[in-house]
Order: sequence, then structure tokens, then C-alpha cells
Amino acid sequence: MDIEAKALSELRNFRAKMGLGVSKEQAKYIWGKSFTRNDGVNFDEEVVNVEVGRKVEIARYDIKYLKALGLLRFVGVSGSVAAGFAKEEDDIDVFVVVKNYTSWIYRGIITLKNLFHHRIRRIHNGNVVKDKFCVNLIREERDLIFDDDIFNFHELMYLIPIYNEKYLNFIYSQNDWLRSKYGVKGELLMSREFVSKKRDWFLRVVNFKFFVLQILFMIISLHRPEIKRLWSNYKRGRIEFFDYANRENRIKNFLDCV
Repeated sequence: MDIEAKALSELRNFRAKMGLGVSKEQAKYIWGKSFTRNDGVNFDEEVVNVEVGRKVEIARYDIKYLKALGLLRFVGVSGSVAAGFAKEEDDIDVFVVVKNYTSWIYRGIITLKNLFHHRIRRIHNGNVVKDKFCVNLIREERDLIFDDDIFNFHELMYLIPIYNEKYLNFIYSQNDWLRSKYGVKGELLMSREFVSKKRDWFLRVVNFKFFVLQILFMIISLHRPEIKRLWSNYKRGRIEFFDYANRENRIKNFLDCV
């Protein structure tokens, strides 16, 4: 069995745990080849989930609520919507990429904007979350390398870009393991994007101040932030409010912002 067929089998087994399959169209997108019966693969018919299309259109229309002072580089719909099993009452998980040393500036701005528009789900709020954005992962451009496992492979291959679509290829290009371990076709890893290596000390200082202020707010409002993990992620250039290290709960993260 070649690397592509092995990767396809692993992907099918992973999606089967969510009651989903892999279509010929998706396999063609990932590997650029037509698999045959000799590969031991039986494809599943593509099931149309009307909620997926509806929520993606909502996300595209409401993208303005995720923009902030030109800091945004990419937004992709992830989670249950991207995977294909979204329910009517679900929120819309999004993965956001921002310019270097601006992740907490960005989060602070969209949090303030949300006080007026209420389009972003508050993680510690038990209110109705239907069709609201769940900003569950923010990464700066310097931190686009993901762990080389089936969860991240699935997340990246099923990500639905809604802002700066071509940037997705740049994200792929930062993860060589997509090709070496899963046999992803080379065209997906080709990109002309460029990330500036300039060290903007002003942004670093401001970003740190936004970080401190938001952590203090979480403490005062009794949100019990995991300060050690948030600080570690701050240094790496990311914000995440769930523990990716807990592999057993990864599929659950498709459904909820923990």
C-alpha cells in the first residue's frame, strides 16, 4: 500500500468515528489522484448537510466582525461545520491567523467590538450560541506549524477559507509533514506568500500589555485562566482556550469550545 492509500485509509477511519465518510472529490483535492479498487478503498457518497452551506454563508457575510485594524491575515471555518456534521443549533468554529506579535491586540479589539454586535460566542457564557463565531484558535504567522497527527491533518484538509483563501496554501507549505507523512499533493503546498522577519518592538510591547490586561480581566471576572499555558502560548504566538495535548478529547473539540 502506497503512502496516499495508507493516508486515505487512516482518514476514513478517523472520519468514521464521527459517522462521516470520505468522498472521491475530497480525495482528489488532497492527493490529486484517482484511487482504484486495487487500493482497497470504497468511497462514500458525499452527503449534503444544508447547515454547513448555510453557516458558511453566514460566516462569509459576518467576516466584518472578525476584522481589526488590518491585523487579520486568514480566517477559515473549522470544527463541526468544516467536518460536515453541523447541527442547526451549533456555533461556527473559526481558525484565525494574524500578523506577528498582534494576537492579544487582535483578541482585545474583537472582544470590545463584540460588546456591541454579539456575533462572537463568549466561551464562559451559557447563552444560545447558534450561528455565532467561536474563535477557538488564533495564531500569529510565526506559529503555523502543527503537530503531525491525524487530527491536524483532518482539520487542515477540511478547513473552509472565508478570508484570504490563497493563504491556506501558505499554511500548508509550513507543514512539510503533510507531504512526507500523508502524501498530500505538492500543488497544495505551493505558495507565494511572504512573512516579514522585521522585529517590531512597538507591537511586541503593545501586545504584551493587551495580554496582561486580558489575563487580569479573566482573573477578576473569575474565569480561572490557565496562566502557565496561556503564557507559554503567548511566547509561541498563539491563543487557544482548549488543551490540544489531550488527544482523547480532540473529537469533542469539533463540537464545543471548552
